[in-house]
Amino acid sequence: MYRKILVFICCVVLVSKTVSSQIIYECTVEGVWHADSVQYAAPFSLGFWFVNTGNTSLLDSVITANIAISPVNAATQNWQILTFTQNIPQGVFAPGDSLYMLNNPLNGGPQLYQQAGDNLVVIWPSFTVPATIDTSITPLYVIPPITSINEMIPHINKAPSYYIYDVLGRRYDNINDIPIGVIYIRDGKKYIRK
Repeated sequence: MYRKILVFICCVVLVSKTVSSQIIYECTVEGVWHADSVQYAAPFSLGFWFVNTGNTSLLDSVITANIAISPVNAATQNWQILTFTQNIPQGVFAPGDSLYMLNNPLNGGPQLYQQAGDNLVVIWPSFTVPATIDTSITPLYVIPPITSINEMIPHINKAPSYYIYDVLGRRYDNINDIPIGVIYIRDGKKYIRK
């Protein structure tokens, strides 16, 4: 009986030692900052940190930042992915080390945004060494580009179906029929005829 318990305890110790001594390459995205809303064609500033949260140093010469700004419901195969690389100092990304990425503004417009409205900023790192990575997803609202506005107001003299009423409720067919000094209402606003 004691022999079985001893064998069981030895097996548990060996398995737990093997599991705890596994090498874990892990990188997370932290400290993401950007505006919560941007104009469609305006530059887009973005900054973030890559942090080695594993228990082993990543030995690689560069780290690649993959960035996609995509509409909320867009399929991942339709994402436009921007990639930026940064050298890892001395080729060693030790546990607890961090690298700051992208402090230069990105050019806005169609090369960055697929459409205006609710979007997501998705950031993930990649290495040549296989590693477990964390993806950051933050919301971004893209304000549509400004277009010209042509307000169509029919000329009051040429639209017989539009009437003008004075403050006493008298109806006039034409602005020229209103006597001087009369206060009248048009489109919910008060005017005086001079």
